[in-house]
Amino acid sequence: MLLIEGWIKLATGEFDKVADQARAMVTATNQEAGCLHYSFARDIADPDLIRISERWDSQEALAGHSASAHMAEFNKAMGSVRREGADLWLYSAEQVRKLI
Repeated sequence: MLLIEGWIKLATGEFDKVADQARAMVTATNQEAGCLHYSFARDIADPDLIRISERWDSQEALAGHSASAHMAEFNKAMGSVRREGADLWLYSAEQVRKLI
C-alpha cells in the first residue's frame, strides 16, 4: 500500500477559487481503481491550509491517477492560485493493521 500525506498552503482567500475543482477531484479520484482513500481537508486553525490524505493499493494505480483527466483539470485550476508552500510525502506501507 502507498500512502501520501501532506499539505498545501494557499495565499489568503485563494482556496475558495478552487473549492469546486477540489470537490470534483476528490469525488472522481475516490472512484478510481486502486484508490483506497483520497481526501482534502481545510485545517481547522488555518482555512488556507489544505491537508491531503491518500491511500493507494499500488504504484500502477497512483500512476493512473497522476495521468487522469481530472488530475490535469485540477492542476490547471491550482495553477491559477497563489501558493505559499507545500509539503507532500509518499510512504510505502508494508505492514498494515486497522486500529479501530
